[in-house]
Amino acid sequence: MRWLAAIAVAVIVSLGLSLGGCGGRAAPAAPRMPIALVLRAADGGEIDVLDYRGKVVVLHVFTTWSLAATGDVPQLTAAHDRPGKEVVVIGIATDLEGYSVVSPWRSALDVRYLIAIADEALRAGDTALGALPVVPTTLVLDRNGAIAKRIERQLAPGELATAIDEVLEAR
Repeated sequence: MRWLAAIAVAVIVSLGLSLGGCGGRAAPAAPRMPIALVLRAADGGEIDVLDYRGKVVVLHVFTTWSLAATGDVPQLTAAHDRPGKEVVVIGIATDLEGYSVVSPWRSALDVRYLIAIADEALRAGDTALGALPVVPTTLVLDRNGAIAKRIERQLAPGELATAIDEVLEAR
């Protein structure tokens, strides 16, 4: 019977070690990597996402013809207008026609946040953002530039403000 008790103790100890020791705590999560992404700005030049480290960055991937994406504009504008300048909003248009359709769309909706034009690599899913099967897709990056939240659909009312608040509070 002693050998049975010894086996039981060995099993319990090994289970405890595999669960992270006493208390069954999980191992800490691996740090998320910052997104290295350089985009072509609709107004000319480039937007390097890493230039905004230290701020919360909202990337909104959209097409001008998507009613869902257009419906997200008020929340994106509100995020852009937040006091404190801790948030940067970048819209990324995936329209194949590029500037010729994005510029009038932007003017019609009075979009004041940054707008970039997606290149073929981004459309194909060959960037740090990975595949983007749904338009709109909204990504909230933490202050280190890593993806903290990914929303692959139209934003629910108040959802973006809540996501930004959660990232800002996670300092």
